[in-house]
Amino acid sequence: VSEILSSFVCKEDEDIESFLHNRAIEFEKISKARTYLIVDADKLMAENSEFVICGYVSLALKILTISEHESNRIRKKLDGFNAKMHGIPIQEFPVYLIGQLARDSRYTYSDLSGSELLQCAIDVIASAVSAVGGRYAMIECHNEPKLITFYENNGFKTLTKVPDQDMPMVQMIKGVY
Repeated sequence: VSEILSSFVCKEDEDIESFLHNRAIEFEKISKARTYLIVDADKLMAENSEFVICGYVSLALKILTISEHESNRIRKKLDGFNAKMHGIPIQEFPVYLIGQLARDSRYTYSDLSGSELLQCAIDVIASAVSAVGGRYAMIECHNEPKLITFYENNGFKTLTKVPDQDMPMVQMIKGVY
């Protein structure tokens, strides 16, 4: 299995490639995340039956913590019912985290678009929502206009910006209920 995973190439982001090569199996074993592989069906169904990963998504559960200064309107929207519990403002909300979303560099947008990858993740999350509930999918991406626009075009809304020593991140959410 690790030989197949190590064949994945992502020249645009070494962290994405490294996760699949070095951490995805470990995360599976400890139930920290689930990684879903999108394979090249044509190569799999060919006479020589080659298993080639053209993309993947990695999903996990996460607790979204919001600032104590956030409005009650936002809290109630995130909770779906209340802004407070026992008179105390709710600050933590369970979400489905889309932790990784990637296409192999040898494939083009027309082979597998980012929106198609994202839809794969949302479809898995929708199954989980149907089984156990939940309200939001979340992504944390680099604070880059191109990425933010991509997620906005796919229904995500910016929630907050997270400062980071290396690269600031943006948390974005999308209703999945």
